[in-house]
Amino acid sequence: MAVAQDQRSGGAAAGLSPLQAAVVEQLVASLPEIGRARAERVASAMHGAARRVVRDHLAQHPDALVSGSSLAPPAVQRLIQTLAEDGIDRVQVPACHRCRRVRPLTNAVEGGRVCAGCFGALTYAAAVGVCRECARTRPLPSQGLCAACYARGLTKRTPKTPCAECGQQRVCRRSRTDGRSLCDSCRPRPAETCGLCRASDQVMARWPVGPVCRNCYARVRNNPAPCPACGVTRALIGRDGNEPICGPCSGTDIDYLCKRCAGPSDSTGSLCVSCALTAQAERYFGAMPAALQVQLQPFQDRLTGGDQPRAALSWLRLSASARLLAELTSRGKRISHEGLDAVCREPGRGQAAGYLRDVLVDAGVLAPRDEHTASVERRFAEIIGAHPDLAAHLHAYGYGSVLPRLRGRQRPSTEYVAQWATARMGSAVELLTWARGRSLALDQLAQDDVDQWLAEGASTRHNVRDFLVWAAEDGRAQPLLVPHRDKPVPIGMGDDARWELLQRCLREEALPLEVRVAGALVLLHGQQATRIVALGRACLRQRGENGYLLLGEIPVMLPPALTRLITDLASAAPEDPDSGERTISRWLFPHPHNRLRHRTAASLTAWLNEHGITIKPGRAAALMNAAVELPPAKLAAKLGVHLLTAEQWRRLAARAWTAYLQTPMADEPCQTG
Repeated sequence: MAVAQDQRSGGAAAGLSPLQAAVVEQLVASLPEIGRARAERVASAMHGAARRVVRDHLAQHPDALVSGSSLAPPAVQRLIQTLAEDGIDRVQVPACHRCRRVRPLTNAVEGGRVCAGCFGALTYAAAVGVCRECARTRPLPSQGLCAACYARGLTKRTPKTPCAECGQQRVCRRSRTDGRSLCDSCRPRPAETCGLCRASDQVMARWPVGPVCRNCYARVRNNPAPCPACGVTRALIGRDGNEPICGPCSGTDIDYLCKRCAGPSDSTGSLCVSCALTAQAERYFGAMPAALQVQLQPFQDRLTGGDQPRAALSWLRLSASARLLAELTSRGKRISHEGLDAVCREPGRGQAAGYLRDVLVDAGVLAPRDEHTASVERRFAEIIGAHPDLAAHLHAYGYGSVLPRLRGRQRPSTEYVAQWATARMGSAVELLTWARGRSLALDQLAQDDVDQWLAEGASTRHNVRDFLVWAAEDGRAQPLLVPHRDKPVPIGMGDDARWELLQRCLREEALPLEVRVAGALVLLHGQQATRIVALGRACLRQRGENGYLLLGEIPVMLPPALTRLITDLASAAPEDPDSGERTISRWLFPHPHNRLRHRTAASLTAWLNEHGITIKPGRAAALMNAAVELPPAKLAAKLGVHLLTAEQWRRLAARAWTAYLQTPMADEPCQTG
């Protein structure tokens, strides 16, 4: 319907795109005083993605510009601000849903959007658990303690005294310069020359080598080594000539050893990373009910026994998914897929719930499942719940026809398969809603009604064919004809352009490594984005000097240059921004924010497009070239495509080759008798 509206609007506003014209019509309808000329200038100045957001939001909330509702997304907020600065008095800038202050609203919560400060307060309040000191269920800001117990313990450990500079009762330390007791805010920290890197910076510590800056302090503390003098592994903070030695060997009692295991401690505390992780995990899981401790024991073992303790400690302390797990266990219910599905439906919590599900499945706490099919089930439940008057037909179609076919697929489902299923259900909803508006039941629909509905909308309405075929077979409707949409003939690229792009992927080091590997697999072997992102880190097989990649049933031998690129990509391990450790994923193209999942096909496609590598023409040229050289059965076995698909590419290649042979050559001289 939105596409049809865009088309009608585009005809009304000469020189504007359909999307711009639709936004202009919405602006004029909401604010008549703006005038069409000014509305066109405002719409033309907007970014294309922002126009789509504005159009969709105003279609659902026509009064969004004047109501001040906090539901407005950032693009609509910027539009309102622009109109207000342009002198349109009737617009109302949205205020925070929680504090009612006019601020940028970037975070969505239940009921609206909130500012960054309120979102932080809500996130803080979400870290609820049982305080290990007072045993009351409260927000736990630090070390398993509520705010009151933490402040009480801090006061006991370090009494507060009046600061000599500001006079506030704070934890003060004696200044080295003048001997006054100053708080951290007032204590001067003059820059000095670092004894290690010789740079002028604020002093983090004073070692036998002299004052050290923050960077050198972290580097030495995080990289302990055997002392040449005593042989004990410690942070080497002193020097014997030009040779670094530990603190005790250089005449100081600073040894930076862990108080638990007597090994080198971490730079952030008095414990080593492993002991700090064990202590944090004991507090974290010890606050849970006994039954849930038993359920989550495999996860705790995986967390504390892994080879990346710094990343695990960072997850326990900082991750939103760790706070979510503590909140769920405080309710006393077992962790399940159904409980996490319920959290996924809450605004702003889907990403944390999805990551928590991944780590629990990886640890064996939850059974693995097809997440694409599960996402379709959640979407179907939302659609059916939003249309209770159509629930009988939609439930029978979705759960009796679409989902069984998804579960019965031979190959693993992909994000595109999930989009296919959701699009079919959406088309069924559109048709039934249209028929209901004309007082027509499903069994009363005639061919003329279906033809009229198809003619009024976009070509995507032909997706309803699947629903109508099912309805006729189930006896819910008479047989109705919806023609298949003609698939466009694949348009490839010339051999010269294809080989030029392939050489860029194999040789141009300025391109990102992931782009080079993915582009080469598209241009050389005609692989889809969904197949590329699902490749595992162990996908490459080495036989002698040759590298082989298993795309179908038969391993495909790779050129040496591509073998080297895939080997380099498989051995790469990006650095975690929170822990600083190198994280290893089992995927060749891991998700940038979740190493347990692979990158989405849509993001990989967009990434390749940014570097001038378009998947459809490149894949078509590669497959047509392969179809000329290989019979369909061998093509399907080598490249992992269906046999019918391989036969279609064979016919397309034959037609293209025949057309090429029948084309007269302009440079060839005519042969005369």
